[in-house]
Amino acid sequence: MQNKPKRKRRVAMDLYEFCTFLVFVSLGTIGLMIMLKLPGDTFDHVSDYRNGVVGIGFIITGSLLLKFDSNARVRAAKKFDYDLAEYEMIRTKWLEMEVTKLELQKENSIQYMSIDQSKPIIIEAPIDDTESSDE
Repeated sequence: MQNKPKRKRRVAMDLYEFCTFLVFVSLGTIGLMIMLKLPGDTFDHVSDYRNGVVGIGFIITGSLLLKFDSNARVRAAKKFDYDLAEYEMIRTKWLEMEVTKLELQKENSIQYMSIDQSKPIIIEAPIDDTESSDE
């Protein structure tokens, strides 16, 4: 009997989601560095147009990540429903087999109990040829 499936929040990342996540983190890091001007005077020459492109790219990749996450949650829910249906089917078949097994055991025990105990059961042993030739 297999274990009952467990519900997961989401399935693992696929390639597109991972690539989008890398772009999101990169643009977020660049945007943060531009806003804070962290490496001294490195981003002084960056124009507002480039800052806007980085900001828009950050927003677009963020929305794509949210969309990928919602798709992953939907896939996880579908996979759980499928696994649960399979589990229930296998469990039902296993229970039916156990019932059949118990019924067969019950029949065998009833047949054994119905044997007349006053009549002995004779089991004939096979005759060995070597013993009869010695005499």
